[in-house]
Amino acid sequence: MPKRHHHTESRLNNLSVNADPEHPVYREATAEIQKRLRYMVDKHSQVFVGHLEFRFPPEMETQSDNRHISNAIRKCRMKLKREGIDAQLVWAREQRNSDQPHYHCYPICDGNKVQHVQRVAGFLNEIWSREIGASPESNYVRYCPPQERADNNTGIRIRRHGSDAEEQLHNASHWMSYAAKVNEKEKTPEGCRMFGFTQIPKA
Repeated sequence: MPKRHHHTESRLNNLSVNADPEHPVYREATAEIQKRLRYMVDKHSQVFVGHLEFRFPPEMETQSDNRHISNAIRKCRMKLKREGIDAQLVWAREQRNSDQPHYHCYPICDGNKVQHVQRVAGFLNEIWSREIGASPESNYVRYCPPQERADNNTGIRIRRHGSDAEEQLHNASHWMSYAAKVNEKEKTPEGCRMFGFTQIPKA
């Protein structure tokens, strides 16, 4: 995304956004997140959205690119496909004062196949651990439940025919837009991507 515009309003594309004049988000990134959310909601009768955080061991060499997260997301997508789980994944790189970046990842999954985020977190923890040369027991991948309307206390579930479908769609958009926030992107190296998105299949 060559252009990055700040967005400060609480809605974008008729969906809720976690933004205000003091806490802007990147408009283009937020729109890409919403595209994937709407794609999955249109495709599946249930959609489950989770939030995972990826970190590096403190002793690991400082990371100036995104090769580890890119590899992990690619391998996770392949693993999910083998398991018969349709998913879109969104990630964001953050780094403010620390030497190492960390990443936020939001898996948007077929909710008929995924009941809680622990299953996907388990896949990603194994893949990430191998990628960074750490023990899976180190748990450098952790899940972050939403503050409100959590399903199984791990994510947000959107049921197409549920009475709260529209509300949960807005909740998911609001929650996921956190990844697009401008804050904590200050130390991203020049030329290094702040965001990554799996591809939506062409119609």
